[in-house]
Amino acid sequence: MKNLYIYLLSVILFTATGCKYTFPEDPTPTGGSADLTKLVTVGDAMTAGFMDGALYDAGQAASFPNLVAQQMQGIVISDFNQPDIASPIGYLGTAEGIPGVPNGTPMGHLIFKGLASPAPTPIIPGDPFNPGYGGDKSALNNFGVAGMRIIHAGIPGYGMLNPYFGRFALDPAESSVLGDATAADGSFFTFWVGANDVWDYALAGGTGNIDGTGPTDMTPEATFAGAFGAAITAMLANGAKGVVANIPYIQTLPHFTTVPWNAIPMDQASADAANGGYVAFNGGIMAYNAGLLPGQDPANPPEIKREIISFNAGQNGIVMYDSTMADLNIYGIPTIRQSNNSDLITLSAGAVLGKELIPDNPATIIGVGVPLAEKYTLILANIDAISFRTAAYNDAIADAVTANSGNLSLLDISDVYIILATTGTTINGSGIDGSFVPPFGAFSLDGVHPNQRGAAYFASLFIDNINVAFGANIPNLNPNDYPGNSFPVP
Repeated sequence: MKNLYIYLLSVILFTATGCKYTFPEDPTPTGGSADLTKLVTVGDAMTAGFMDGALYDAGQAASFPNLVAQQMQGIVISDFNQPDIASPIGYLGTAEGIPGVPNGTPMGHLIFKGLASPAPTPIIPGDPFNPGYGGDKSALNNFGVAGMRIIHAGIPGYGMLNPYFGRFALDPAESSVLGDATAADGSFFTFWVGANDVWDYALAGGTGNIDGTGPTDMTPEATFAGAFGAAITAMLANGAKGVVANIPYIQTLPHFTTVPWNAIPMDQASADAANGGYVAFNGGIMAYNAGLLPGQDPANPPEIKREIISFNAGQNGIVMYDSTMADLNIYGIPTIRQSNNSDLITLSAGAVLGKELIPDNPATIIGVGVPLAEKYTLILANIDAISFRTAAYNDAIADAVTANSGNLSLLDISDVYIILATTGTTINGSGIDGSFVPPFGAFSLDGVHPNQRGAAYFASLFIDNINVAFGANIPNLNPNDYPGNSFPVP
């Protein structure tokens, strides 16, 4: 079965809004009411330069803070130092169960591979994870830490929990990200933290707790607001000013929108064969709906019915788990259904959809005969919870900015993501959109982090914000000068 989640490369989004680029008339860079002599940046993987599922040299060099700092040449006094990863290919984890590849082999960043059905595919072998930074840790400006949540920013010894911080922390056993960042004594900062407090739950398919601090949980609203306010207070303590960005909604990330809900293509013969495997299941569902199962009252059948599973020639819904439905496991009827247009399927599902769980056994095709695991899906209840929590976080971020008016400016990057995902926009006559499809996609092949062109676009938005909010005159860059994703290779 072909890969189910890549757009046809012949179909290129080229829609535009009125958001065009203008460059300042006066090329002399100034900071306006902000002191831009030393830029410090705090954030998660976006700030670190994560790209294509890994932290590697090209992505780190094009991190949006690094690009912003380059445009500040002539204003900043010190160099903008990043904890260079020194990894040309990057580390995506280790191979497991890949034919012809020994288990444990390092995998590198994703590339488009395959001309007939192009898919994001890791480079093998990749680089082993680089656990150390050989530069001067006390001279760093970029404190972007992949995987960091706002609730992690002030934790002493966080470097022992997160190797991305451990490799450049002043003292991995004692330092906090905020402690090291404030010790850098920047005069101006960017702060983009908090996405992982909700995205980690979404990336795990909503399998974590809706209120919790575990790796797949959503941070409680009050906990988020308290941690965010404390972090902003710490960043402003030395009189610095800064720009704070908010959190995009998952519906604007291609990781959650690329795989369609009806991603199972079939001809009639395949549909008939698949339907044959669900005769007993469908019989049980119809009996339940009619109130005929043991313990039911036929005179009072359930008001909320369960759906049978049925395949037809054409595109079909994915067989998936849904624990919110009536539990009929005591009757031997699993809690599964076919996906519908209210479900979101994660990009990572593309690695397993259509594959045989047991080789050479077509009855075990994942998404047809074998249900897709919950970690790959988001049902409507998950999506609503994630959206409400994202809105609450963004309210807390806006409140923190308002409370420090004059010293902080809010970059509503969430709204920018919506534009990219719905209509796209133009930059100097060239399109850019919220996909990872070359040449106009702004996202890298992991569907979450920007590619180099996308990072340059985000950098341009930060510069625009600084110029407007603080009366600065930082010359802007042209995102079209930076590469997007490459076309597929064989």
